[in-house]
Amino acid sequence: MGWRLVKLTTNRKESGAYMETQHLKKAVLQTLAYFDLSTYPLTATEIKNWLYKYEVSDFTDLLMILEEMKNLNQIEEKFGYFFLSNRIETIENRRKNLVISELKLKKARWAVKFIRCVPFLQAVFVCNTVAAGTAEINSDIDFFIIAKRGRVWLVRFFTNLILRILHLRTYGEQNRDKICLSFFVDDNNLNLEKLKACDGDIHFAYWITQMVPIFDPDNYWKIFLSANYWTKDYFPNLLNNFSFLNLVQRGSVAKIWQKTWETMWHGAYGNILEKQARDWQILKMKLSTKEKTQLHDNGVVLDDGVIKLHENDTRRDCAKRWEEKTQLYENKI
Repeated sequence: MGWRLVKLTTNRKESGAYMETQHLKKAVLQTLAYFDLSTYPLTATEIKNWLYKYEVSDFTDLLMILEEMKNLNQIEEKFGYFFLSNRIETIENRRKNLVISELKLKKARWAVKFIRCVPFLQAVFVCNTVAAGTAEINSDIDFFIIAKRGRVWLVRFFTNLILRILHLRTYGEQNRDKICLSFFVDDNNLNLEKLKACDGDIHFAYWITQMVPIFDPDNYWKIFLSANYWTKDYFPNLLNNFSFLNLVQRGSVAKIWQKTWETMWHGAYGNILEKQARDWQILKMKLSTKEKTQLHDNGVVLDDGVIKLHENDTRRDCAKRWEEKTQLYENKI
């Protein structure tokens, strides 16, 4: 009887360990499957950081699982990069796009020097493909901009005006290396959870945590990450203690200019200007853009504290393709 009890207990432990291993393998496949959507292989450390909904207590355990999955042909590895089976071409694609993304980041820093004096502008983050390191040669440069509370429409008006005058703004088919101003929030709307496209909006969670601050004199990056702590449910191993170099500084002249206009446009008069800027910009927007606010899918949002202009929001499609790719490779484990 004692022997049977010991064997039963051992089997349960082995069964539990097996299930834990399967959960970790699934998390690895889910993570690699998401990054495979943009042909981006990952190092072991990157897999740990971006591991989807699985907390790793010992990095060695993850390394052992990666080696096991590689030996079983469940995933592949080359030059330190891990990727889904038969996707070796993603390595060269990553190298090429990282170089392109770095060059575009330099152009983003140059462009932000012209708008850093805009009244009520608090921070500028680069987002989307350039921030993720997946930009292609014809990609534009997406800005995520934080404004002071109640002044988001004024900030959009002046940033848009300045960049258009300098021919740095996307326009029509002219997108390559141009600035796309598609997302503004004020500092009272930093939590973006309410803007998810669906419950399993994996792309939005990755998108938020991959942003790169290029102008952030008051350290809004830390505040922004704290406001979006819900992303920790997706990536429990991600350390958000990034230190960013090459941040564009405000400069003394820009600081004085900005402070002067903020003082003049503070209070009731500023509220009037904000409303006028909002009404005028909405009037100028395409009819299709305004119609999409009625869909309530969070692709296009025109609010007092949030301006999100993603007419071709692909997040639902991304979630669907990610799930299909994950299921396809899950069959191998």
